[in-house]
Amino acid sequence: MYCKNKAIEEIEKNRTEITELCEYIFENPELGFQEFKSSRALKEFLEKHGFTVEMGVAGLETAFRAEKRGTGEGPVVGFLCEYDALPNGHSCGHNIIASSAVMGAVGLADGLGEYAGNIVVLGTPSEEGSGGGKELLYQAGIMDDLDCAMMFHPGPKTVINDILLAIAAYSFTFHGKPAHAGACPDKGISAVEAVVQMFNNVNGMRVTTKPSTRVHGIIKQGGAVTNVIPDLTEAQFGIRAVTKEELNELVERVKNCARGAALSTGCTVDIKEIGVSYMDLINSEVLLKLVEKNLADMGEQIDVRDATEGLGSSDVGNISHRIPTFQVMISVNSPAVPHTEAFAEACKGEKGADIAIRAAKALAMTGVDIFNDSAIVADAKRELEQKSGER
Repeated sequence: MYCKNKAIEEIEKNRTEITELCEYIFENPELGFQEFKSSRALKEFLEKHGFTVEMGVAGLETAFRAEKRGTGEGPVVGFLCEYDALPNGHSCGHNIIASSAVMGAVGLADGLGEYAGNIVVLGTPSEEGSGGGKELLYQAGIMDDLDCAMMFHPGPKTVINDILLAIAAYSFTFHGKPAHAGACPDKGISAVEAVVQMFNNVNGMRVTTKPSTRVHGIIKQGGAVTNVIPDLTEAQFGIRAVTKEELNELVERVKNCARGAALSTGCTVDIKEIGVSYMDLINSEVLLKLVEKNLADMGEQIDVRDATEGLGSSDVGNISHRIPTFQVMISVNSPAVPHTEAFAEACKGEKGADIAIRAAKALAMTGVDIFNDSAIVADAKRELEQKSGER
Protein backbone atom coordinates (compact mmCIF):
# COMPACT_ATOMS: atom_id res chain seq x y z
CA MET A 1 0.00 0.00 0.00
CA TYR A 2 1.25 3.47 -0.89
CA CYS A 3 1.58 5.97 1.94
CA LYS A 4 -0.12 9.38 1.79
CA ASN A 5 2.36 10.89 4.20
CA LYS A 6 5.13 10.42 1.66
CA ALA A 7 3.20 12.47 -0.91
CA ILE A 8 2.57 15.20 1.67
CA GLU A 9 6.26 15.26 2.58
CA GLU A 10 7.19 15.72 -1.08
CA ILE A 11 4.81 18.68 -1.38
CA GLU A 12 6.18 20.31 1.76
CA LYS A 13 9.71 19.77 0.49
CA ASN A 14 8.81 21.88 -2.55
CA ARG A 15 6.91 24.60 -0.65
CA THR A 16 9.30 27.40 -1.63
CA GLU A 17 9.27 26.46 -5.30
CA ILE A 18 5.50 26.12 -5.55
CA THR A 19 5.06 29.41 -3.71
CA GLU A 20 7.25 31.13 -6.27
CA LEU A 21 5.28 29.53 -9.12
CA CYS A 22 1.91 30.52 -7.68
CA GLU A 23 3.08 34.09 -7.11
CA TYR A 24 4.63 34.31 -10.59
CA ILE A 25 1.38 33.31 -12.30
CA PHE A 26 -0.56 35.78 -10.15
CA GLU A 27 1.83 38.61 -10.95
CA ASN A 28 1.74 37.89 -14.69
CA PRO A 29 -1.97 37.66 -15.52
CA GLU A 30 -2.79 36.68 -19.09
CA LEU A 31 -6.12 36.43 -20.87
CA GLY A 32 -7.41 33.22 -22.44
CA PHE A 33 -5.27 31.66 -25.18
CA GLN A 34 -2.55 34.24 -24.37
CA GLU A 35 -1.15 32.48 -21.30
CA PHE A 36 2.39 32.21 -22.68
CA LYS A 37 4.29 33.07 -19.50
CA SER A 38 2.09 30.94 -17.26
CA SER A 39 2.14 27.85 -19.47
CA ARG A 40 5.90 28.10 -19.90
CA ALA A 41 6.43 28.36 -16.13
CA LEU A 42 4.20 25.33 -15.54
CA LYS A 43 6.04 23.39 -18.23
CA GLU A 44 9.42 24.16 -16.70
CA PHE A 45 8.22 23.17 -13.22
CA LEU A 46 6.88 19.83 -14.46
CA GLU A 47 9.97 19.04 -16.53
CA LYS A 48 12.19 19.79 -13.57
CA HIS A 49 10.28 17.14 -11.63
CA GLY A 50 10.58 14.44 -14.25
CA PHE A 51 7.44 14.93 -16.33
CA THR A 52 7.50 14.81 -20.13
CA VAL A 53 5.63 17.83 -21.47
CA GLU A 54 4.12 18.32 -24.93
CA MET A 55 3.20 21.94 -25.65
CA GLY A 56 0.69 23.15 -28.21
CA VAL A 57 -1.63 20.16 -28.01
CA ALA A 58 -5.00 20.38 -29.78
CA GLY A 59 -3.52 23.17 -31.91
CA LEU A 60 -3.56 25.57 -28.96
CA GLU A 61 -0.24 27.31 -28.30
CA THR A 62 -0.71 27.59 -24.54
CA ALA A 63 -2.18 24.11 -23.97
CA PHE A 64 -0.08 21.19 -22.86
CA ARG A 65 -0.13 17.56 -21.81
CA ALA A 66 2.44 16.42 -19.27
CA GLU A 67 2.88 12.90 -18.00
CA LYS A 68 5.05 10.72 -15.82
CA ARG A 69 4.55 7.11 -16.82
CA GLY A 70 4.88 4.22 -14.43
CA THR A 71 6.27 0.76 -15.03
CA GLY A 72 3.22 -0.80 -16.65
CA GLU A 73 -0.55 -0.79 -17.02
CA GLY A 74 -2.53 0.89 -14.29
CA PRO A 75 -4.85 3.83 -13.59
CA VAL A 76 -4.39 7.00 -15.62
CA VAL A 77 -5.06 9.90 -13.25
CA GLY A 78 -5.54 13.39 -14.69
CA PHE A 79 -4.95 16.75 -13.01
CA LEU A 80 -6.62 19.74 -14.67
CA CYS A 81 -4.85 23.12 -14.85
CA GLU A 82 -6.44 26.51 -15.44
CA TYR A 83 -4.18 29.56 -15.66
CA ASP A 84 -6.01 32.26 -17.62
CA ALA A 85 -6.88 35.54 -15.94
CA LEU A 86 -9.70 38.04 -16.22
CA PRO A 87 -9.26 41.66 -17.35
CA ASN A 88 -8.86 42.62 -13.68
CA GLY A 89 -6.18 40.00 -13.08
CA HIS A 90 -6.38 36.68 -11.24
CA SER A 91 -9.67 37.48 -9.57
CA CYS A 92 -10.82 33.90 -10.01
CA GLY A 93 -7.71 32.37 -8.45
CA HIS A 94 -6.50 30.38 -11.44
CA ASN A 95 -2.96 30.83 -10.19
CA ILE A 96 -4.03 28.58 -7.32
CA ILE A 97 -5.72 26.05 -9.62
CA ALA A 98 -2.63 25.72 -11.81
CA SER A 99 -0.02 25.51 -9.08
CA SER A 100 -2.08 23.09 -6.98
CA ALA A 101 -2.58 20.79 -9.96
CA VAL A 102 1.09 20.55 -10.91
CA MET A 103 2.21 20.24 -7.30
CA GLY A 104 -0.44 17.62 -6.61
CA ALA A 105 0.76 15.59 -9.58
CA VAL A 106 4.42 15.92 -8.61
CA GLY A 107 3.68 15.08 -4.98
CA LEU A 108 1.73 12.01 -6.07
CA ALA A 109 4.43 10.77 -8.46
CA ASP A 110 7.30 11.33 -6.03
CA GLY A 111 5.29 9.97 -3.13
CA LEU A 112 4.46 6.75 -4.97
CA GLY A 113 8.01 6.21 -6.16
CA GLU A 114 7.43 3.20 -8.41
CA TYR A 115 3.93 2.61 -9.73
CA ALA A 116 2.01 1.04 -12.59
CA GLY A 117 -0.10 3.53 -14.51
CA ASN A 118 0.27 7.13 -15.59
CA ILE A 119 -0.01 10.55 -13.95
CA VAL A 120 -1.13 13.22 -16.39
CA VAL A 121 -1.35 17.00 -16.08
CA LEU A 122 -3.46 18.81 -18.66
CA GLY A 123 -2.92 22.50 -19.29
CA THR A 124 -6.30 23.78 -20.41
CA PRO A 125 -6.32 27.43 -21.51
CA SER A 126 -9.16 29.95 -21.60
CA GLU A 127 -11.73 28.68 -19.14
CA GLU A 128 -13.05 32.23 -18.79
CA GLY A 129 -15.08 33.83 -21.54
CA SER A 130 -16.37 30.57 -23.04
CA GLY A 131 -12.96 29.75 -24.52
CA GLY A 132 -13.47 26.12 -23.55
CA GLY A 133 -9.91 24.84 -23.51
CA LYS A 134 -10.94 21.60 -21.80
CA GLU A 135 -13.60 20.85 -24.42
CA LEU A 136 -11.14 21.59 -27.22
CA LEU A 137 -8.57 19.22 -25.72
CA TYR A 138 -11.21 16.55 -25.25
CA GLN A 139 -12.43 16.86 -28.83
CA ALA A 140 -8.83 16.52 -30.04
CA GLY A 141 -8.46 13.21 -28.19
CA ILE A 142 -5.94 14.52 -25.67
CA MET A 143 -7.94 13.02 -22.78
CA ASP A 144 -8.92 9.70 -24.36
CA ASP A 145 -6.86 7.58 -21.97
CA LEU A 146 -7.84 9.31 -18.72
CA ASP A 147 -9.60 7.16 -16.14
CA CYS A 148 -10.48 10.18 -13.99
CA ALA A 149 -9.84 13.91 -13.76
CA MET A 150 -9.67 16.21 -10.76
CA MET A 151 -9.10 19.78 -9.72
CA PHE A 152 -9.66 22.29 -6.94
CA HIS A 153 -11.10 25.77 -7.41
CA PRO A 154 -10.69 28.53 -4.81
CA GLY A 155 -13.85 29.95 -3.30
CA PRO A 156 -15.23 31.64 -0.18
CA LYS A 157 -15.76 28.24 1.49
CA THR A 158 -14.45 24.70 1.21
CA VAL A 159 -17.32 22.70 -0.29
CA ILE A 160 -17.43 19.19 -1.69
CA ASN A 161 -20.77 19.37 -3.50
CA ASP A 162 -19.95 22.14 -5.95
CA ILE A 163 -22.67 23.13 -8.39
CA LEU A 164 -22.03 24.52 -11.87
CA LEU A 165 -24.64 25.66 -14.36
CA ALA A 166 -24.56 24.94 -18.07
CA ILE A 167 -23.85 28.11 -20.08
CA ALA A 168 -23.80 29.35 -23.65
CA ALA A 169 -22.79 32.81 -24.89
CA TYR A 170 -24.19 34.51 -27.98
CA SER A 171 -23.76 37.75 -29.88
CA PHE A 172 -26.73 39.47 -31.53
CA THR A 173 -25.85 41.99 -34.22
CA PHE A 174 -28.70 44.20 -35.45
CA HIS A 175 -28.59 45.90 -38.85
CA GLY A 176 -30.73 48.94 -39.62
CA LYS A 177 -30.45 51.93 -41.92
CA PRO A 178 -28.64 55.21 -41.14
CA ALA A 179 -30.31 58.59 -41.47
CA HIS A 180 -29.95 62.13 -40.13
CA ALA A 181 -31.64 61.97 -36.74
CA GLY A 182 -32.83 65.57 -36.92
CA ALA A 183 -33.52 66.25 -40.61
CA CYS A 184 -35.03 62.94 -41.76
CA PRO A 185 -35.30 60.29 -39.03
CA ASP A 186 -38.16 58.68 -40.96
CA LYS A 187 -35.65 57.58 -43.59
CA GLY A 188 -33.73 55.46 -41.09
CA ILE A 189 -34.17 52.12 -39.36
CA SER A 190 -32.78 52.26 -35.83
CA ALA A 191 -30.60 49.36 -34.80
CA VAL A 192 -30.33 50.82 -31.30
CA GLU A 193 -34.10 50.50 -30.86
CA ALA A 194 -33.79 46.85 -31.81
CA VAL A 195 -31.15 46.14 -29.21
CA VAL A 196 -33.16 47.99 -26.55
CA GLN A 197 -36.24 46.01 -27.53
CA MET A 198 -34.30 42.77 -27.21
CA PHE A 199 -33.40 43.62 -23.62
CA ASN A 200 -37.06 44.41 -22.96
CA ASN A 201 -38.10 41.08 -24.48
CA VAL A 202 -35.57 39.19 -22.36
CA ASN A 203 -36.74 40.97 -19.22
CA GLY A 204 -40.34 40.10 -20.06
CA MET A 205 -39.36 36.48 -20.59
CA ARG A 206 -37.95 36.23 -17.05
CA VAL A 207 -41.50 36.04 -15.64
CA THR A 208 -41.82 32.51 -17.05
CA THR A 209 -38.31 31.15 -16.55
CA LYS A 210 -37.09 28.99 -13.69
CA PRO A 211 -35.44 30.80 -10.76
CA SER A 212 -32.32 28.72 -11.38
CA THR A 213 -31.75 30.20 -14.85
CA ARG A 214 -29.57 33.22 -15.58
CA VAL A 215 -29.67 35.53 -18.60
CA HIS A 216 -27.24 38.43 -18.46
CA GLY A 217 -26.27 40.75 -21.29
CA ILE A 218 -24.24 43.75 -22.32
CA ILE A 219 -24.38 46.16 -25.25
CA LYS A 220 -21.06 45.96 -27.06
CA GLN A 221 -21.94 48.54 -29.69
CA GLY A 222 -24.79 51.01 -29.51
CA GLY A 223 -24.18 53.66 -32.14
CA ALA A 224 -21.58 56.38 -32.56
CA VAL A 225 -23.25 59.80 -32.33
CA THR A 226 -26.70 60.96 -31.29
CA ASN A 227 -27.52 62.82 -34.50
CA VAL A 228 -27.32 59.73 -36.71
CA ILE A 229 -29.86 56.91 -36.59
CA PRO A 230 -27.58 53.91 -35.78
CA ASP A 231 -27.49 51.21 -38.43
CA LEU A 232 -25.41 48.74 -36.42
CA THR A 233 -25.59 47.57 -32.80
CA GLU A 234 -24.46 44.46 -30.97
CA ALA A 235 -25.51 42.79 -27.75
CA GLN A 236 -23.90 39.82 -26.06
CA PHE A 237 -25.69 37.51 -23.65
CA GLY A 238 -24.61 34.74 -21.30
CA ILE A 239 -27.37 32.19 -20.84
CA ARG A 240 -27.30 29.65 -17.98
CA ALA A 241 -29.47 26.75 -16.86
CA VAL A 242 -29.21 23.76 -14.56
CA THR A 243 -28.78 21.20 -17.36
CA LYS A 244 -27.70 21.25 -21.00
CA GLU A 245 -31.23 20.25 -22.03
CA GLU A 246 -32.77 23.20 -20.17
CA LEU A 247 -30.07 25.45 -21.58
CA ASN A 248 -30.94 24.52 -25.17
CA GLU A 249 -34.58 25.48 -24.59
CA LEU A 250 -33.62 28.77 -22.95
CA VAL A 251 -31.18 29.66 -25.74
CA GLU A 252 -33.94 29.28 -28.30
CA ARG A 253 -36.20 31.58 -26.29
CA VAL A 254 -33.47 34.23 -26.10
CA LYS A 255 -32.90 33.93 -29.84
CA ASN A 256 -36.61 34.52 -30.36
CA CYS A 257 -36.35 37.66 -28.22
CA ALA A 258 -33.77 38.93 -30.71
CA ARG A 259 -35.79 37.88 -33.75
CA GLY A 260 -38.88 39.59 -32.36
CA ALA A 261 -36.92 42.77 -31.66
CA ALA A 262 -35.60 42.80 -35.22
CA LEU A 263 -39.04 42.21 -36.70
CA SER A 264 -40.73 44.90 -34.62
CA THR A 265 -38.17 47.56 -35.57
CA GLY A 266 -37.63 46.65 -39.22
CA CYS A 267 -34.05 45.49 -38.62
CA THR A 268 -32.31 42.26 -39.39
CA VAL A 269 -30.27 40.31 -36.85
CA ASP A 270 -27.26 38.02 -37.07
CA ILE A 271 -26.99 35.48 -34.26
CA LYS A 272 -23.64 33.84 -33.51
CA GLU A 273 -22.45 31.62 -30.68
CA ILE A 274 -19.38 32.85 -28.85
CA GLY A 275 -16.78 30.25 -27.97
CA VAL A 276 -17.86 26.90 -26.53
CA SER A 277 -20.98 26.08 -24.56
CA TYR A 278 -20.34 24.59 -21.12
CA MET A 279 -22.26 21.71 -19.57
CA ASP A 280 -23.38 21.41 -15.97
CA LEU A 281 -21.10 19.59 -13.53
CA ILE A 282 -21.62 15.92 -12.72
CA ASN A 283 -19.32 15.44 -9.75
CA SER A 284 -18.22 11.83 -9.22
CA GLU A 285 -19.61 10.74 -5.86
CA VAL A 286 -17.10 7.87 -5.76
CA LEU A 287 -14.20 10.31 -6.01
CA LEU A 288 -15.83 12.95 -3.80
CA LYS A 289 -16.00 10.50 -0.88
CA LEU A 290 -12.25 10.06 -1.13
CA VAL A 291 -11.39 13.75 -1.31
CA GLU A 292 -13.85 14.60 1.48
CA LYS A 293 -12.15 12.14 3.84
CA ASN A 294 -8.73 13.45 2.86
CA LEU A 295 -9.75 17.04 3.53
CA ALA A 296 -11.23 16.05 6.87
CA ASP A 297 -8.02 14.22 7.77
CA MET A 298 -6.14 17.42 6.95
CA GLY A 299 -8.37 19.32 9.39
CA GLU A 300 -10.16 21.29 6.67
CA GLN A 301 -13.48 22.88 7.65
CA ILE A 302 -15.99 21.59 5.08
CA ASP A 303 -19.18 23.52 4.40
CA VAL A 304 -22.31 22.66 2.44
CA ARG A 305 -22.93 24.34 -0.90
CA ASP A 306 -26.10 26.40 -0.67
CA ALA A 307 -27.93 26.03 -3.99
CA THR A 308 -29.46 29.49 -3.54
CA GLU A 309 -26.02 31.07 -3.70
CA GLY A 310 -24.71 32.53 -6.93
CA LEU A 311 -23.66 29.73 -9.23
CA GLY A 312 -20.93 29.81 -11.84
CA SER A 313 -20.09 27.74 -14.90
CA SER A 314 -16.96 26.04 -16.22
CA ASP A 315 -15.79 23.77 -19.01
CA VAL A 316 -14.89 21.19 -16.37
CA GLY A 317 -18.59 20.39 -16.60
CA ASN A 318 -18.05 19.14 -20.16
CA ILE A 319 -15.36 16.73 -19.01
CA SER A 320 -17.50 15.46 -16.14
CA HIS A 321 -20.07 14.13 -18.62
CA ARG A 322 -17.46 11.89 -20.26
CA ILE A 323 -14.84 11.05 -17.59
CA PRO A 324 -15.28 10.55 -13.82
CA THR A 325 -14.36 14.03 -12.56
CA PHE A 326 -14.53 16.24 -9.53
CA GLN A 327 -14.14 19.94 -8.92
CA VAL A 328 -14.02 20.81 -5.23
CA MET A 329 -13.96 24.34 -3.85
CA ILE A 330 -11.26 25.25 -1.35
CA SER A 331 -11.61 28.22 0.98
CA VAL A 332 -9.51 31.35 0.49
CA ASN A 333 -10.33 32.34 4.08
CA SER A 334 -12.31 35.34 2.89
CA PRO A 335 -16.02 36.00 2.21
CA ALA A 336 -15.03 37.64 -1.08
CA VAL A 337 -16.60 36.15 -4.21
CA PRO A 338 -14.72 35.29 -7.42
CA HIS A 339 -14.22 37.89 -10.17
CA THR A 340 -13.79 40.72 -7.68
CA GLU A 341 -10.74 42.70 -6.60
CA ALA A 342 -11.23 41.45 -3.04
CA PHE A 343 -11.04 37.84 -4.21
CA ALA A 344 -7.85 38.54 -6.15
CA GLU A 345 -6.37 40.00 -2.98
CA ALA A 346 -7.17 36.76 -1.14
CA CYS A 347 -5.39 34.69 -3.83
CA LYS A 348 -2.11 36.61 -4.01
CA GLY A 349 1.28 36.11 -2.40
CA GLU A 350 1.98 33.53 0.26
CA LYS A 351 -1.71 33.44 1.17
CA GLY A 352 -2.55 32.14 -2.29
CA ALA A 353 0.36 29.70 -2.24
CA ASP A 354 -0.78 28.27 1.10
CA ILE A 355 -4.22 27.62 -0.43
CA ALA A 356 -2.60 25.93 -3.42
CA ILE A 357 -0.51 23.71 -1.14
CA ARG A 358 -3.59 22.64 0.83
CA ALA A 359 -5.33 21.73 -2.43
CA ALA A 360 -2.24 19.96 -3.78
CA LYS A 361 -2.08 17.75 -0.69
CA ALA A 362 -5.73 16.75 -1.02
CA LEU A 363 -5.26 16.04 -4.73
CA ALA A 364 -2.17 13.92 -4.13
CA MET A 365 -3.81 12.01 -1.27
CA THR A 366 -6.81 11.24 -3.48
CA GLY A 367 -4.43 10.04 -6.18
CA VAL A 368 -2.83 7.69 -3.65
CA ASP A 369 -6.28 6.28 -2.86
CA ILE A 370 -6.83 5.53 -6.54
CA PHE A 371 -3.47 3.80 -6.95
CA ASN A 372 -4.10 1.79 -3.78
CA ASP A 373 -7.46 0.39 -4.93
CA SER A 374 -7.97 -0.68 -8.54
CA ALA A 375 -11.75 -0.94 -7.98
CA ILE A 376 -12.16 2.82 -7.54
CA VAL A 377 -11.81 3.67 -11.22
CA ALA A 378 -14.22 0.92 -12.25
CA ASP A 379 -16.76 2.06 -9.65
CA ALA A 380 -16.47 5.69 -10.77
CA LYS A 381 -17.00 4.75 -14.41
CA ARG A 382 -20.09 2.66 -13.58
CA GLU A 383 -21.49 5.53 -11.52
CA LEU A 384 -21.03 8.01 -14.39
CA GLU A 385 -22.64 5.62 -16.86
CA GLN A 386 -25.62 5.23 -14.54
CA LYS A 387 -25.97 8.99 -13.97
CA SER A 388 -25.75 9.68 -17.68
CA GLY A 389 -28.46 7.12 -18.37
CA GLU A 390 -30.78 8.77 -15.85
CA ARG A 391 -30.59 12.21 -17.47
